[in-house]
Amino acid sequence: MADNDTGPVGIYTINESGLCDSYIPTSLSGVFQLAHVFFGLAYFGGSTLHGLLYTYICLFLGYLVFTVYGFQDACAADIGGWCFVFTVLCLLQAIHSIWRMREVSFSEELTKVYEALFHPLQVPLLVYKALVECPNCQIVSLEQGNNYATEGKTPVDRLSLMISGKAVVIHDGKKLHMIGRNQFLDSPEWESAKDQEDPGKFQVTIRAETDCVYLTWPRRELLNLLARRRYLARVLSAVLGRDLTNKFYILNEKVMTPRGNKYDIRLPGFSRLLGQFDLDAKGLASFVPHRFGAGPEGT
Repeated sequence: MADNDTGPVGIYTINESGLCDSYIPTSLSGVFQLAHVFFGLAYFGGSTLHGLLYTYICLFLGYLVFTVYGFQDACAADIGGWCFVFTVLCLLQAIHSIWRMREVSFSEELTKVYEALFHPLQVPLLVYKALVECPNCQIVSLEQGNNYATEGKTPVDRLSLMISGKAVVIHDGKKLHMIGRNQFLDSPEWESAKDQEDPGKFQVTIRAETDCVYLTWPRRELLNLLARRRYLARVLSAVLGRDLTNKFYILNEKVMTPRGNKYDIRLPGFSRLLGQFDLDAKGLASFVPHRFGAGPEGT
């Protein structure tokens, strides 16, 4: 037998199983519908800081409208009260997100680095902030003619990114290639030695061709940061991989077979063939085994 009961929006009937036997014949007010429109829009916010702010604003508007519905249309204090609590919480979260956005600000130099290397990968500003605020990370100036690293003497204990200026890579007195803005100075050494307890020493000399400014991370502190921030580690690996690829293509112009032909570095066996030829006479001076080899000593 069905019993009549009075709810906050009208009269409905409940059957013996406790389920609704019939529903109210008319739709709820437009205020109720508008609240759910805002809830639906909240699902389109992304995972970035701006996306979270968008989500919290939509939720705030939805719960605000639902609060009006609860107190005015439904005349239910519990609906209006809970929605008001959620309205306040969403407002606080939105304010917190705005404060975090104002907090993420960088110098002009670091902003240009972000726009050139990390923004194309859609890296959130907070992730980039963690990278450039790594302990003992600093911006260093290098005057023209001074060495960033000296062959066989300087330990591989850092990773550096050129912000401005140009440097030249030299091995055995021969110029190998240039390093320009937004390029890593020592990405080959970093990749070949990052998992080793003793990273060894540089097998090339890196000298400033002009006055340079670079961003540098100490090896130990950066490895500790990447161990804690796995997403950041993947991002940095992608950026370093592109840098290494560009260096490979530059060196491809100098790598020759014994017959004087150029290697195609896209071929699968290229890295294996590099160790089978003496490239000294072709101007590479054993550079590839040293800068791109398996170990810090080029073995």
